[in-house]
Amino acid sequence: MTPEELWKEAVHGSQPAWEKLYAMFGGRLYQFFLKNTSNPELAMDKSQEVFERLFRHKEAFHTGSLKTWMFHIAKNLLIDEWRRRPRADILAENPPDIADPGVRVEDEVIAKLDREQIIQLLDAALPKLPANDRIAVGLVYLGGLSFPELAKVMDIPIGTAKTQVRQARIKLDKMLTAKLEGQTAKEEA
Repeated sequence: MTPEELWKEAVHGSQPAWEKLYAMFGGRLYQFFLKNTSNPELAMDKSQEVFERLFRHKEAFHTGSLKTWMFHIAKNLLIDEWRRRPRADILAENPPDIADPGVRVEDEVIAKLDREQIIQLLDAALPKLPANDRIAVGLVYLGGLSFPELAKVMDIPIGTAKTQVRQARIKLDKMLTAKLEGQTAKEEA
């Protein structure tokens, strides 16, 4: 069943449909919030809040992609959370585990690093991205949104969505390369 078909059943009171929707999207929502808040309890609360809002406003969704609608709610909840707390308190400490085969960090960087080093470097670099870039990267790599879905969630044209993710990846690439060159210089000294 598609998420939209499950949604129709859930709206009509099917508990198994709600459970299947949660199984489909709960983990992605949790990862999206966790990577952007570094707080497991808050990530779980916000993931639950997405589903609570879905239930409270179930009449608001009629057509389109349920996944897009859910991550639009998630994006707004994250922005609201950022506004409530000082930015330094909620920066992500863990990078996305999903690699984008379309845009790769330089092969020489990856060849010199193991997974743990990459994670540490991304931990340091990811919080330095502007908020919109971090949200876009999170929605694509953690939420699994396509570029058309990202464009809808962010309320921007698809070309802008693609450019934003690409530019964020380029910024991360430059930060990782600079950090790696700094580590290499220290090791050679």
